[in-house]
Amino acid sequence: MQDPSKSKEERANLLRKAVTAHKMYTNEAVNGSGVDRHLLGLKLAAIESGMNVPDLHMDTAYTTSTYFKLSTSQVPAKYEAVLVFGPVVPDGYGLCYNPQETQILIGVSAFNNSPQTNSKKMIGALKDSFRDTRDTLAGSIQAKL
Repeated sequence: MQDPSKSKEERANLLRKAVTAHKMYTNEAVNGSGVDRHLLGLKLAAIESGMNVPDLHMDTAYTTSTYFKLSTSQVPAKYEAVLVFGPVVPDGYGLCYNPQETQILIGVSAFNNSPQTNSKKMIGALKDSFRDTRDTLAGSIQAKL
């Protein structure tokens, strides 16, 4: 999206592809095909059974892949309501959103003792991202995602 060599049309097409891929992955996860849930289940089953946590869960690659600096959740409501939850890691963000017909309500949180995070800057970055997306899709024939 930030590559100046890409035309507006190319960025719009890439955005559509990204949204389609995200929808597919989300549907797979909702239907129980998200690999992270299965791996977490194995870990929790081992702990509950008094067994050692499988070696996989102690691997650096695994712990890195489960360190979520951005934890998001959609909580749709027809009313102007926003829920907020804390980040799941010390240097991360919690982002809860309520998509509505004409607006998206968002709650952003971060620990105020982390030098790596700043909720106000994150909100500014989100606003910039939404504007960029709007401008990219404005006038596009296939503006509906």
